[in-house]
Amino acid sequence: MTAPFVFQISGYSNTGKTTLLTALIQRFERAGIRVGVLKHDGAHDFALDQPGKDTHRFGEAGASFVAIQSAAKSALIQRGSRSPDELIQRLADAGAELILVEGYKREGYPKLVLLREQAHTALLAELSNVVGAVSWFAFRHEGLPVFGIDDVDSIFELIHNRFLAHR
Repeated sequence: MTAPFVFQISGYSNTGKTTLLTALIQRFERAGIRVGVLKHDGAHDFALDQPGKDTHRFGEAGASFVAIQSAAKSALIQRGSRSPDELIQRLADAGAELILVEGYKREGYPKLVLLREQAHTALLAELSNVVGAVSWFAFRHEGLPVFGIDDVDSIFELIHNRFLAHR
């Protein structure tokens, strides 16, 4: 089994990361590439469960793991935080060929940085393994490709070519 290709979409809040990722996921899945997604939620304690539902009650009772399965999907909720590498490995074990990571700015995977305003360009020098930028404004950078926020086709091509080279 080939290790999955991991690619990050990084940037500050409200720069369009999720919107871009959803468009990319659709393109990759249509191309027959199984996509896993890892989202960093650094500021919140996210909830997948709904209060009052059985799975929520199991977690509230102290279960370390809660799994739920239906005819259409399955989920595993695990108590405690896990490293990005461990979560990436779990996505790979589940069959993901391409893992798109939203956030985790400091991880070393190849990444695109989204720039909504001029002040965000400082991230290009601060982060490692930046392979391009996606900008909301007219911007050029010597040595890095820069894509407009709506140029999803070109962004897809960049990531797809890197994915193919990884295989």
